[in-house]
Amino acid sequence: MWEEYVINTKTNNLAPLFVGREACESGHNFGPYERDCYLVHFCISGKGVLKNQYGTLNIGEGQLFVIRPGEITTYTADKTNPWEYVWIAFRSDEIFFEDGKSVFDTPQGLDDKLIDIIREEQVSYEGCLSVIYSIIYHTARPNEVYAGDETVRRIRNYIKYNYMLPITVNSISKSFGFNRCHLYRTFKTKYGIGIKEYLTSIRMEKAKEFLKRGYSVKESAYMVGYGDEFNFSNAFQERYGIRPSKIKRLD
Repeated sequence: MWEEYVINTKTNNLAPLFVGREACESGHNFGPYERDCYLVHFCISGKGVLKNQYGTLNIGEGQLFVIRPGEITTYTADKTNPWEYVWIAFRSDEIFFEDGKSVFDTPQGLDDKLIDIIREEQVSYEGCLSVIYSIIYHTARPNEVYAGDETVRRIRNYIKYNYMLPITVNSISKSFGFNRCHLYRTFKTKYGIGIKEYLTSIRMEKAKEFLKRGYSVKESAYMVGYGDEFNFSNAFQERYGIRPSKIKRLD
Protein backbone atom coordinates (compact mmCIF):
# COMPACT_ATOMS: atom_id res chain seq x y z
CA MET A 1 0.00 0.00 0.00
CA TRP A 2 1.34 3.41 -1.00
CA GLU A 3 1.19 6.27 1.48
CA GLU A 4 2.64 9.76 1.42
CA TYR A 5 2.27 12.65 3.82
CA VAL A 6 2.88 16.22 2.66
CA ILE A 7 5.27 17.98 5.02
CA ASN A 8 6.37 20.96 2.94
CA THR A 9 3.46 22.73 1.30
CA LYS A 10 4.19 26.22 2.50
CA THR A 11 6.22 29.19 1.38
CA ASN A 12 6.34 30.27 4.98
CA ASN A 13 9.13 32.64 6.12
CA LEU A 14 9.07 31.72 9.80
CA ALA A 15 11.69 33.45 11.90
CA PRO A 16 12.33 33.78 15.66
CA LEU A 17 12.61 37.41 16.77
CA PHE A 18 13.31 37.56 20.50
CA VAL A 19 12.96 35.67 23.78
CA GLY A 20 12.79 36.79 27.39
CA ARG A 21 11.92 36.05 30.99
CA GLU A 22 10.41 38.12 33.78
CA ALA A 23 9.25 37.63 37.37
CA CYS A 24 6.57 40.31 37.52
CA GLU A 25 5.75 42.51 40.48
CA SER A 26 2.26 42.57 41.97
CA GLY A 27 -0.25 44.00 39.48
CA HIS A 28 2.40 44.59 36.81
CA ASN A 29 0.56 45.67 33.66
CA PHE A 30 1.65 45.57 30.02
CA GLY A 31 -0.49 47.21 27.35
CA PRO A 32 -2.68 47.93 25.61
CA TYR A 33 -0.35 47.23 22.68
CA GLU A 34 -0.61 45.93 19.14
CA ARG A 35 2.03 43.52 17.82
CA ASP A 36 3.14 42.87 14.26
CA CYS A 37 4.34 39.37 15.17
CA TYR A 38 3.33 36.32 17.19
CA LEU A 39 4.21 36.51 20.88
CA VAL A 40 3.82 33.45 23.10
CA HIS A 41 4.15 33.62 26.91
CA PHE A 42 4.63 30.54 29.10
CA CYS A 43 3.44 31.04 32.67
CA ILE A 44 5.93 29.11 34.83
CA SER A 45 4.54 30.21 38.19
CA GLY A 46 1.85 32.46 39.65
CA LYS A 47 -1.07 33.77 37.66
CA GLY A 48 -2.42 36.74 35.74
CA VAL A 49 -5.01 37.97 33.27
CA LEU A 50 -4.96 38.54 29.51
CA LYS A 51 -7.44 40.93 27.89
CA ASN A 52 -8.02 40.79 24.13
CA GLN A 53 -10.91 40.86 21.66
CA TYR A 54 -12.11 37.52 23.01
CA GLY A 55 -12.58 38.76 26.57
CA THR A 56 -10.77 38.56 29.90
CA LEU A 57 -8.82 35.32 30.24
CA ASN A 58 -7.37 33.93 33.47
CA ILE A 59 -3.99 32.23 33.10
CA GLY A 60 -2.04 30.18 35.61
CA GLU A 61 1.04 28.03 35.98
CA GLY A 62 1.38 25.41 33.25
CA GLN A 63 -0.45 27.45 30.64
CA LEU A 64 0.64 29.61 27.75
CA PHE A 65 -1.08 32.49 26.00
CA VAL A 66 -0.75 33.62 22.43
CA ILE A 67 -0.81 37.15 21.05
CA ARG A 68 -1.40 37.29 17.30
CA PRO A 69 -0.26 39.98 14.88
CA GLY A 70 -2.70 42.87 14.85
CA GLU A 71 -4.36 42.03 18.18
CA ILE A 72 -4.62 44.72 20.83
CA THR A 73 -3.86 43.12 24.19
CA THR A 74 -3.27 43.95 27.81
CA TYR A 75 -1.93 41.47 30.33
CA THR A 76 -1.65 41.96 34.06
CA ALA A 77 0.03 40.04 36.87
CA ASP A 78 -2.11 38.91 39.79
CA LYS A 79 -1.83 41.18 42.85
CA THR A 80 -1.40 38.41 45.41
CA ASN A 81 0.35 35.75 43.30
CA PRO A 82 2.03 37.55 40.36
CA TRP A 83 3.21 35.43 37.52
CA GLU A 84 6.64 34.66 36.20
CA TYR A 85 6.79 33.89 32.52
CA VAL A 86 9.13 33.30 29.62
CA TRP A 87 8.27 34.41 26.13
CA ILE A 88 9.22 33.92 22.52
CA ALA A 89 8.25 36.06 19.55
CA PHE A 90 8.30 35.04 15.91
CA ARG A 91 7.19 36.27 12.53
CA SER A 92 5.41 34.08 10.02
CA ASP A 93 3.60 34.42 6.69
CA GLU A 94 1.17 31.74 7.84
CA ILE A 95 -1.87 32.28 10.03
CA PHE A 96 -1.70 30.08 13.12
CA PHE A 97 -3.94 29.39 16.12
CA GLU A 98 -7.67 28.97 15.98
CA ASP A 99 -9.71 32.18 16.20
CA GLY A 100 -11.34 32.60 19.58
CA LYS A 101 -8.71 30.70 21.52
CA SER A 102 -5.67 32.32 23.06
CA VAL A 103 -4.86 30.16 26.10
CA PHE A 104 -3.47 26.61 25.90
CA ASP A 105 -1.91 24.07 28.22
CA THR A 106 1.87 24.19 27.89
CA PRO A 107 3.23 21.12 26.07
CA GLN A 108 5.31 19.08 28.48
CA GLY A 109 8.84 20.44 28.95
CA LEU A 110 8.53 23.20 26.37
CA ASP A 111 8.82 26.04 28.89
CA ASP A 112 11.87 24.37 30.45
CA LYS A 113 13.44 24.10 27.01
CA LEU A 114 12.97 27.82 26.39
CA ILE A 115 14.41 28.62 29.83
CA ASP A 116 17.49 26.56 29.00
CA ILE A 117 17.87 28.43 25.70
CA ILE A 118 17.66 31.80 27.50
CA ARG A 119 20.29 30.68 30.00
CA GLU A 120 22.80 29.91 27.26
CA GLU A 121 25.62 32.37 26.75
CA GLN A 122 24.48 32.81 23.18
CA VAL A 123 20.80 32.21 22.44
CA SER A 124 20.41 29.41 19.90
CA TYR A 125 18.49 30.35 16.76
CA GLU A 126 17.93 26.67 15.97
CA GLY A 127 16.75 26.02 19.52
CA CYS A 128 14.23 28.85 19.24
CA LEU A 129 12.97 27.44 15.95
CA SER A 130 12.42 24.05 17.57
CA VAL A 131 10.37 25.68 20.35
CA ILE A 132 8.25 27.58 17.82
CA TYR A 133 7.59 24.47 15.75
CA SER A 134 6.66 22.58 18.91
CA ILE A 135 4.19 25.30 19.84
CA ILE A 136 2.65 25.20 16.38
CA TYR A 137 2.50 21.40 16.33
CA HIS A 138 0.84 21.09 19.73
CA THR A 139 -1.49 24.08 19.75
CA ALA A 140 -1.96 25.61 16.31
CA ARG A 141 -4.07 24.19 13.53
CA PRO A 142 -4.34 26.25 10.33
CA ASN A 143 -7.95 27.06 9.44
CA GLU A 144 -9.69 26.16 6.20
CA VAL A 145 -9.33 29.80 5.25
CA TYR A 146 -6.08 28.60 3.66
CA ALA A 147 -8.08 26.98 0.88
CA GLY A 148 -7.67 30.17 -1.12
CA ASP A 149 -5.19 31.36 -3.69
CA GLU A 150 -2.12 30.31 -1.72
CA THR A 151 -3.35 26.79 -1.03
CA VAL A 152 -4.42 26.03 -4.58
CA ARG A 153 -1.08 27.33 -5.81
CA ARG A 154 0.66 24.87 -3.49
CA ILE A 155 -1.58 22.06 -4.66
CA ARG A 156 -0.81 22.88 -8.28
CA ASN A 157 2.92 22.79 -7.53
CA TYR A 158 2.49 19.55 -5.59
CA ILE A 159 0.85 17.94 -8.64
CA LYS A 160 3.58 19.26 -10.95
CA TYR A 161 6.29 17.65 -8.83
CA ASN A 162 4.46 14.43 -7.94
CA TYR A 163 2.44 13.51 -11.05
CA MET A 164 4.45 10.26 -11.36
CA LEU A 165 3.10 8.99 -8.03
CA PRO A 166 -0.30 7.28 -7.61
CA ILE A 167 -1.90 10.45 -6.30
CA THR A 168 -5.63 11.12 -6.63
CA VAL A 169 -7.95 13.99 -5.80
CA ASN A 170 -8.88 12.19 -2.58
CA SER A 171 -5.27 11.68 -1.52
CA ILE A 172 -4.43 15.31 -2.31
CA SER A 173 -7.41 16.55 -0.28
CA LYS A 174 -6.41 14.29 2.61
CA SER A 175 -2.76 15.34 2.47
CA PHE A 176 -3.63 19.02 2.55
CA GLY A 177 -6.40 18.54 5.11
CA PHE A 178 -9.22 20.20 3.19
CA ASN A 179 -12.66 19.29 1.97
CA ARG A 180 -12.54 17.84 -1.55
CA CYS A 181 -15.55 19.76 -2.89
CA HIS A 182 -14.31 23.06 -1.47
CA LEU A 183 -10.87 22.57 -2.99
CA TYR A 184 -12.37 21.60 -6.34
CA ARG A 185 -14.41 24.81 -6.51
CA THR A 186 -11.51 27.01 -5.38
CA PHE A 187 -9.01 25.39 -7.76
CA LYS A 188 -11.37 25.65 -10.73
CA THR A 189 -12.20 29.26 -9.94
CA LYS A 190 -8.51 30.19 -9.99
CA TYR A 191 -7.27 28.04 -12.87
CA GLY A 192 -10.41 27.32 -14.88
CA ILE A 193 -9.91 23.57 -14.59
CA GLY A 194 -10.66 20.93 -11.96
CA ILE A 195 -7.91 19.27 -9.92
CA LYS A 196 -8.49 15.88 -11.57
CA GLU A 197 -8.40 17.41 -15.05
CA TYR A 198 -5.22 19.31 -14.21
CA LEU A 199 -3.54 16.17 -12.89
CA THR A 200 -4.52 14.30 -16.07
CA SER A 201 -3.29 17.11 -18.32
CA ILE A 202 0.11 17.18 -16.58
CA ARG A 203 0.44 13.42 -16.89
CA MET A 204 -0.54 13.38 -20.55
CA GLU A 205 1.85 16.19 -21.48
CA LYS A 206 4.71 14.42 -19.72
CA ALA A 207 3.77 11.09 -21.29
CA LYS A 208 3.81 12.68 -24.75
CA GLU A 209 7.32 13.96 -24.07
CA PHE A 210 8.50 10.51 -22.94
CA LEU A 211 6.98 8.81 -26.01
CA LYS A 212 8.72 11.28 -28.32
CA ARG A 213 11.99 10.53 -26.53
CA GLY A 214 11.62 6.86 -27.38
CA TYR A 215 10.13 5.33 -24.25
CA SER A 216 7.58 2.58 -24.78
CA VAL A 217 3.88 3.01 -24.03
CA LYS A 218 4.24 0.82 -20.94
CA GLU A 219 7.27 2.74 -19.70
CA SER A 220 5.62 6.10 -20.34
CA ALA A 221 2.45 5.02 -18.54
CA TYR A 222 4.44 3.96 -15.49
CA MET A 223 6.52 7.15 -15.51
CA VAL A 224 3.40 9.34 -15.25
CA GLY A 225 1.67 7.41 -12.50
CA TYR A 226 -0.47 4.90 -14.40
CA GLY A 227 -0.28 1.31 -13.20
CA ASP A 228 -2.45 0.11 -16.06
CA GLU A 229 -1.25 0.53 -19.64
CA PHE A 230 -4.77 0.07 -21.04
CA ASN A 231 -6.26 2.87 -18.92
CA PHE A 232 -3.35 5.10 -19.85
CA SER A 233 -3.82 4.45 -23.58
CA ASN A 234 -7.53 5.26 -23.36
CA ALA A 235 -6.87 8.48 -21.45
CA PHE A 236 -4.16 9.48 -23.94
CA GLN A 237 -6.38 8.85 -26.95
CA GLU A 238 -9.27 10.73 -25.37
CA ARG A 239 -7.03 13.75 -24.90
CA TYR A 240 -5.07 13.76 -28.15
CA GLY A 241 -7.27 11.71 -30.49
CA ILE A 242 -4.45 9.28 -31.22
CA ARG A 243 -3.14 6.13 -29.62
CA PRO A 244 0.13 6.64 -27.73
CA SER A 245 1.74 3.93 -29.86
CA LYS A 246 1.31 6.22 -32.87
CA ILE A 247 3.43 9.02 -31.43
CA LYS A 248 6.58 9.37 -33.47
CA ARG A 249 9.93 9.40 -31.79
CA LEU A 250 11.96 12.58 -32.18
CA ASP A 251 15.45 11.72 -33.39
